[in-house]
Amino acid sequence: MDTKLKNSHRVGVCLCLLLVTAASLLTVLAYPYMQEKALRWHEGYEQSMEESSKAEYSASIQIMNSIYQAWREQKQKEAGQILTPSQVFLPGLEEKIRQKQSGQGSSSVSGDETWEDSENLSYDAYYYEDLQATMDSVGQEWQSFAREYSRILPYEMLDRQGKVLGSNVENPSAFFSRKLENGQIRLSLYFDESGSMEVKSVDGSDANRDRMGNLMTNYQFYDPLELRLSGDYRYSGVVFSGPKDVNFVYQFDLEDFRYLDGPTTPMLHDYVSSGGYYGVVATIGGVLALLALILPAVRPLGLGEGRCSRLSFEPMCFLALCWTALVCGGVPAGMIELTTRGEIIRELTDAGILPAVAEILEFLANLAMWMFVYGSLFWMAVSAGAVFRLGLWRYLKERTWILRFCRFIKRWVVRCLNPFNEVDWHSNSTKAIGKAVIANFIILALISLLWFAGIGVLIIYSLVLFVLIQRYWKQMQKKYDVLLNAINQMAEGNLDVDVTENLGLFEPLKEQLARVRQGFKKAVDQEVKSERTKTELITNVSHDLKTPLTAIITYVNLLKQPGITEEERDSYIDVLEQKSMRLKVLIEDLFEVSKASSGSVNLNLEPVDLVSLIKEVRLELSERIAGCGVDFRWKLPEEKVIANLDGQRTYRIFENLLVNITKYAMPNTRAYVTLETQDGWVVITLMNISAAEVTVSPQELMERFVRGDESRNTEGSGLGLAIAKSFTELQDGTMELSVEGDLFRVVLRWRVMEESAAEELKED
Repeated sequence: MDTKLKNSHRVGVCLCLLLVTAASLLTVLAYPYMQEKALRWHEGYEQSMEESSKAEYSASIQIMNSIYQAWREQKQKEAGQILTPSQVFLPGLEEKIRQKQSGQGSSSVSGDETWEDSENLSYDAYYYEDLQATMDSVGQEWQSFAREYSRILPYEMLDRQGKVLGSNVENPSAFFSRKLENGQIRLSLYFDESGSMEVKSVDGSDANRDRMGNLMTNYQFYDPLELRLSGDYRYSGVVFSGPKDVNFVYQFDLEDFRYLDGPTTPMLHDYVSSGGYYGVVATIGGVLALLALILPAVRPLGLGEGRCSRLSFEPMCFLALCWTALVCGGVPAGMIELTTRGEIIRELTDAGILPAVAEILEFLANLAMWMFVYGSLFWMAVSAGAVFRLGLWRYLKERTWILRFCRFIKRWVVRCLNPFNEVDWHSNSTKAIGKAVIANFIILALISLLWFAGIGVLIIYSLVLFVLIQRYWKQMQKKYDVLLNAINQMAEGNLDVDVTENLGLFEPLKEQLARVRQGFKKAVDQEVKSERTKTELITNVSHDLKTPLTAIITYVNLLKQPGITEEERDSYIDVLEQKSMRLKVLIEDLFEVSKASSGSVNLNLEPVDLVSLIKEVRLELSERIAGCGVDFRWKLPEEKVIANLDGQRTYRIFENLLVNITKYAMPNTRAYVTLETQDGWVVITLMNISAAEVTVSPQELMERFVRGDESRNTEGSGLGLAIAKSFTELQDGTMELSVEGDLFRVVLRWRVMEESAAEELKED
C-alpha cells in the first residue's frame, strides 16, 4: 500500500514538473510575439516625439564610441596582447598606483616632528584605483555600443600616409569610394599628434551636412572622463590619451539613427510598456496557478501533503511579494531583451563557444529562468490551496504564525499562573497564604450550600486535592534529588556540574549554587595559576642567574689554564666583567622589584618636571636609540608639566620602557612617545610595533621574569615592566599595557601639580 502511495506521489510530482516545463516552453516560444508588440509600441512612442536633430546627435555619440573602441583595438594589435581601456587611454596610471601604494606612509620626518605633520594625500592609491575602474567601465560601454552599431556605422582608420590600419568592412577602399546615396553622409575626421580632433570634410545633403559638422566640432578637445568625474580629476596628474596622428572615415545613413535607444531592437522599457510581456506572463501564470489549486483535490496524486507544501501563511506572503517584485521589476523582461537582441549568443561566441552550442545554452538559460518563475508560483499556489482542504479555522491554527504564537502565549500564561510551580521565597508570604486560604474558604462555602449532598462533593474535592498535592510532592522530591546530586558532585570535586532543569521552588537555590560553583572554580583556577607562576618564577630566576654565572665559571677556568697569551687574558677578563655586571644588574633588578612588591621602598617625593625628565632619559639613551633602527617620534609640550614624584624612581620607569622599545621593536618602524594633560592628569603614552609576535596577555607581560621574546634571544631579565609598574603604583599612578596585534602600547598616568603648589613645596 505504501509503495502504491509513493508511486502515485511520484506521478503527481512528475505532472507538476511537466506543467511547469510546458508553461516555460510556451513563454520562450512567445518571445517573437512580445518582441513584435514591443516594436509596435516603440514605433508609436518614437512617432510622438520631436525628431529635430535627434538622429544627428545619436550618430555623433556612436561615432565617438566607435572611434575609441577602434583605437583600443589598434593599440592591442600593436602591443600583441589584450589591453584594458585604462592601459590604452590612461598610460602611466598603473605605475602611479604602484608608486602611491609603496610610498604612502613612508615619508621620513625628523624625530622632533609629530606624526600629525603628514603630507596631503588626497590623490592617494585609492583615488587612482577608482579612476582606473571608471575608465575600464567606460571602455566596456564603448565596446558594447561599437558592436551594436557596427552594422550601420562602417568606418576605416588611416595613418598619415593613407594606409588602412583598421576597418569593419571588407575592401574599405572600394566601399568608401562609392557614390553616396540619398540621405547618406560621409564624414572624415583627423586626430593630430596632440589628440585634438579636426573635421576634415562632411559630404551629403546640405542640411544634414551642416548639422553633422557642427555637432562633431564639439568633440575637438573632448575628454570623456571629465563628465563622469569631479573637478579634482584635472589636477590629478593623469591625462586622457585618445587617438593621435590618425584619420577616421565614416559613411552612414541618418535614417538608421531615428531611434535614440537603438535602430531596430526594442529595449527593456518597450517590453514592459507594450503589454505583451505582462499579457503572456499573466495568462500562462494564471492558468498554471489555477491548475495548482485544482490538482491537490485529486487524492491519488498526493499533492499538497508533503512537507514542502506546508508553507505557512506569513512566509508565503513574503515570497509572493518577492515574486511580484521579480516579475514586475523587469528581470525576466531584461532576459527577453538580451535574447532577442542576440547579446547572450554574442557574449558566448566571444568566449570561444560554437554558435550552435551558444544557441542551445541560450535556450536552456531562458527555459531554466522561466521554470524557476513558474515553479515558485506553482509551489505558492499549492501551499495556498490548503485553505480549501483544511478549512479556514484549521488553516489559521496550523498554517499561520500569528495564531500559533497566540496559542503559545496562552499555554505560557497558564503555566506561569500555576501556583505549584513558582514561589518567590523572598517576597512576603502573607499575601500568597491569604489567597490560598480565601480560595479554599470559597470552595468549602460553595460545597456547604449543597447540604447533605455536599458531603459527596467534599469527598471528591478531598480526593482531587490529595492527587494534586501528591503530584506536587513528587515533582518537588524529584527536583530536590537533582539539587542534592549537584551538591554531592561538587563535594566530590566536580566543579563542572551544571543544573539545567527548572527546579521550581528550589530555583533560587540553583542560582546561588551556580554562583558558589563559579566562585570555587575561580578560586581553584587562581590557585593553579599562582602555583604555575611560582614555578615559572623559580625557573626563570634560576635560568637568568645561572647563565651569567656559568659564563663566569667557564672563563675563570680558562684563565687558570697555563700558556694563555696576554691578549686572550684581557679578552677573558672583559667577558668576566660583562657577565659580572650582568649578574649585578639582574640581582639589583630582582632586589628592586622585591622591595617594590613588598612596599618597603622609601620614596623621595618632590616636584618633578616630566618633560625635562623624559628629555634627559632620551639624551642618556641617544646612542642606543640611534642604533636600534627604530624611528622615534616625540610629542612633548613646550611648557613644564610638574608632578609630585620620586625623580630617581621615575627616571628608572622611563629608562626601562624606552630600553624595552629598543630591544623588542621592529627595525625600520616608528615608535611614538607623547605627553599631554587631561582633566588634571598627565598622560604619557609609548607605542611601538613589536618585532616578534606577542603571544602572552598584557597582564602576564607585567609579571616578573615574563618576556615577550619567549625564545629569550634578546638580553633582558624580564623585570623591566614589573619594576616600572611597581614604581608607578607606589607613586599613586597607573600603568596600563595593551597589545593590539603587533601594536604595543603603554599608558602612564599621574596627578599634575600646580606650579604654585610646586614652588611652595620647594620653599618648604
